[in-house]
Amino acid sequence: MDDQGASEHLTRLVIFNTSFGIRPNLFNLKEYYQPFNKEIMNNIVNLAFKGGGVLGIAYAGAIEVLEEKQMLQQVQRVAGTSAGAITAALLSLRYNAAEILQIVQSTDFKSFEDGWNPLRVTTKYGLYEGNTFLSWIRQRITNKGLSETATFADFKNAGMRDLHVYATDLNSQGLKEFSFEQTPNVIVAEAVRSSMSIPLFFEAWTFSNNNPDNHIYVDGGMVYNFPITAFDNGNPNPQTLGFFLQNLSGTQTNTGLTYDHLLKYVSDLFDTMLDAQSIDFNQNAEEKERTVVIDNLGISATNFGLTDQQKQDLYNSGKKYTTAYLAKLAPAAVAS
Repeated sequence: MDDQGASEHLTRLVIFNTSFGIRPNLFNLKEYYQPFNKEIMNNIVNLAFKGGGVLGIAYAGAIEVLEEKQMLQQVQRVAGTSAGAITAALLSLRYNAAEILQIVQSTDFKSFEDGWNPLRVTTKYGLYEGNTFLSWIRQRITNKGLSETATFADFKNAGMRDLHVYATDLNSQGLKEFSFEQTPNVIVAEAVRSSMSIPLFFEAWTFSNNNPDNHIYVDGGMVYNFPITAFDNGNPNPQTLGFFLQNLSGTQTNTGLTYDHLLKYVSDLFDTMLDAQSIDFNQNAEEKERTVVIDNLGISATNFGLTDQQKQDLYNSGKKYTTAYLAKLAPAAVAS
């Protein structure tokens, strides 16, 4: 591509993304320009999803774009933490975009706030039981012909995509990976339940059969909320595409937190933790290069009482920013 062609191409990118509400002054235009490279899109075989509570609804829109561009069919491995683990599990089970959208639309996320009991914080370290969610993810698994106690080995034997889920092990004070490679005999539903155990919000998790151990687990987002490096082998893997939820408005709001509001305190604490990890991501050029950043619209990760309109807005945001990112990689392919 000559200089004139590159200039025209860059202009089209700026116009295209401005139409999506992305302000050009957010980008260094020289870094933003990349030559047409359809091969990058064709070679994506790994997907990684950041945690983010209910904000993971946005991933349904992103997945629809990948399917439309015939990228989803080539994906072999998926990784996720917390809400990202839920999305990764659905993709591992080979739910398609339409099925995932239907799941999102039909799920009453408010029902996940089950068995409210402030006293449980002092015993099992969570306001809510988390049993409704566990039943929900088990149903997603049995709907694909597997047992609700299916293990990572069962997933592999059934031809599911290679699944990697992350949780925080409080006993070892570190990260725990659940996968066929690391924990073949661990129950997948329980691994996902451990990964989404928002501290103090949901009851901390221990595995029912003590496999892999009898440790206490909480949300993987505490230490590894964005598993973009899950499939790296010493160097960044160019075949991995990540999805990162972030408030792109840049506006900080006063949540109105005061004393004597335990649930609000837990919610704001978790949101602050997620925002802090965004600082590290924004300073890592290598991770940003292979990541779709999706606007979370300023919605709290623990707002389980989402309206239908908020669900739709998050879904649309996932579609919008995934489309824009792929246009940056290969504009002609996206336009086709």
